[in-house]
Amino acid sequence: MHPTHLLITILLLISTSAYAVDKQDVQKKWHTPFDLYLDPQEAFDMVTSRPQETLFIDVRSQPEVHYIGMAEQVDANIPYMFDSLDWKSKRDDIHGTFRKKRNPDFEAAVVNALASKGLNKESPVIIICTSGSRAPFAARALHKTGFTTVYTQVEGFEGIKAKSGENEGKRLVNGWKNAGLPWSYKLQAKKMYFTYDPKLREADEKSIIDMPKKMMDMFDPRGKEAGK
Repeated sequence: MHPTHLLITILLLISTSAYAVDKQDVQKKWHTPFDLYLDPQEAFDMVTSRPQETLFIDVRSQPEVHYIGMAEQVDANIPYMFDSLDWKSKRDDIHGTFRKKRNPDFEAAVVNALASKGLNKESPVIIICTSGSRAPFAARALHKTGFTTVYTQVEGFEGIKAKSGENEGKRLVNGWKNAGLPWSYKLQAKKMYFTYDPKLREADEKSIIDMPKKMMDMFDPRGKEAGK
């Protein structure tokens, strides 16, 4: 690590040390190699106090952010998993859910999002999902590819389901929305996955490279288009 980058990372870690949920208060299955955990308010405080130095990503699928909304402070929606039409039955063989499929370009898309803010893999990244269960998987994936400072927001955007009472089964316990933090159904193009999707970027770059040749073919009397 470059000395300057190391110093910046150390300063950020010191300045954000107040934003931390104790590891002992986080379910073991949600632990990450970084051991950096935030509750919704801490995530909000961290990203609003250092918006230019922190990347805040929502790893839910596009339908989730479309129909459920998204935190206003999120920089980018980069799905860790995509929705599918594959059905997965539960043990009772009555209920079930649609399977989600891993996004193979997740890590590369996060790098693109970082670059859009002039940041790199050593910059702080905050991950939010639905309830806090998907974020650890995303964080572990980033750890394997060299990211150094990744926080997980442990309550997610919607929180967890109530286990009893008249609202049993509804996501009304904890979470960004239930904490009264800013969110909206209005989505911004600059924050959507297609802005950071490496496959789309590669296709766009290829189109730009091929454009001069296509224009030459169009105006060249010997070209196919000229004879039409």
